[in-house]
Amino acid sequence: MTASSPPHGRTSRWQYLRLRPYDANTPEGRANERYRRAALGVVANGAARVAGMVLMVLTIHQTTSYLGAERFGVWATFASLAAMLSFMDLGIGNALINRVALSTAADDSHALRHAICGGIGWLALVGVLMWLGLAVLANFVPWTTLFKLSNPGLGGEARSAALIFSGLFGLHLLSSGLLKVLIGQQRSFEAHTISTLGALVACATTWWATELRFGVPSLLMAGFGVQSLAGLVVMPILHRRGWLVFGQMWARMLEERKVLWRIAPLFLVLQIGTMIGWGSDSFLLASFGGASQVAAFAVVQRLFQFASQPVAMLNAPLWAAYADAHARFDTAFMRKTLRHSALISVSGGAALALALLLLGPLIISYWTQGAVAAPWTLLALIAAWTVLDVGGTVFGTYLNGAGIVREQVAVVLSFCAVALPLKVLAIILAGASGMVAATIVAYLLTVVGLYGTVFRRRVLGPLGETR
Repeated sequence: MTASSPPHGRTSRWQYLRLRPYDANTPEGRANERYRRAALGVVANGAARVAGMVLMVLTIHQTTSYLGAERFGVWATFASLAAMLSFMDLGIGNALINRVALSTAADDSHALRHAICGGIGWLALVGVLMWLGLAVLANFVPWTTLFKLSNPGLGGEARSAALIFSGLFGLHLLSSGLLKVLIGQQRSFEAHTISTLGALVACATTWWATELRFGVPSLLMAGFGVQSLAGLVVMPILHRRGWLVFGQMWARMLEERKVLWRIAPLFLVLQIGTMIGWGSDSFLLASFGGASQVAAFAVVQRLFQFASQPVAMLNAPLWAAYADAHARFDTAFMRKTLRHSALISVSGGAALALALLLLGPLIISYWTQGAVAAPWTLLALIAAWTVLDVGGTVFGTYLNGAGIVREQVAVVLSFCAVALPLKVLAIILAGASGMVAATIVAYLLTVVGLYGTVFRRRVLGPLGETR
């Protein structure tokens, strides 16, 4: 019996939840070690997601009654901007995951140290530049007009929130990159544990801010700000392990620029496309429908995260596992993992979405203390979109790990070209419900259509299949 085999040849679903590593000197041992790290990552990610959900529920429950629809819409828009503007790391963060994963798979400590020092150095520089750029932009945007605010006095609060957000976002780019280094090393359980602690502290600071009836800028600092600071804990951890040497950072930045900037632009285009196609909904709704319409959409969207987030939790640790298996040509591991993750994720996500659809009105009424009412049509459409989104999460994780990025770029750009004008028209004609319906139609035509036809052979290639 080896360290990579369960006792008496039996397979237990709990065998991977152990701290002791498997023997990685055999293909079976390497596969088990990937699953072990992924399993620990899922548990830690689950804790992080729960903490994040608690923070979201707490913020919405505590703020809707005293902020009002317009001020809540302003907060919801800025709260979603971090995900929407994730492309502003110029693709370096996601490129760093693959770079670190490949260096780890090759057991090349020299290349790994160079990748981490150079990547983090570039992210720190980009974070400072983005902070300054967004701060300048915040002073010139006509926030009252942009958000269609009925009270002109709220424009000043929106501008203050934008200035606060600019500094926090620059910090967020660096802290997210530090967490991605751990993810690339298949140490996502460490990254998510740190995120969990950050979210729990943010819950305490947010509760304190809402009890004192603080405005939108302070709420951003209490929630998003505290979470961004948490990621900086990774810096001394990497330094102590010898992976981050501050004195070598500038030299490693110059060395890594050719490697990082070969793949980073692809991830940049992919992130921009994702932002336009998926992440800009609150912004589009505020601009073409008014900030008051964002409230119902934001609450329903966050409600259905209770269906989509568990799937993201299950699949996030698999990115580095796929990358490691792809580097070692372990097609059997990739096929088995993709098949099982798709079955579990889609069936589980659909069941959760159906439950939220049935219970949604009661939950929202209690959650917002009756301040927000969501039409059933909006609930049903976001439930349907959640199932599609779940499938996309599973598939996208595999594509990233397998290094299939150019094809993703083409698909996302096609989606944006179709979805964006459809969404704007749908918002004007039917508000938030129309926007979600337009998203579903565009997704089926472009994403499902192109992967099922034009890029089918490329997608199946790393799995050892060509049909």
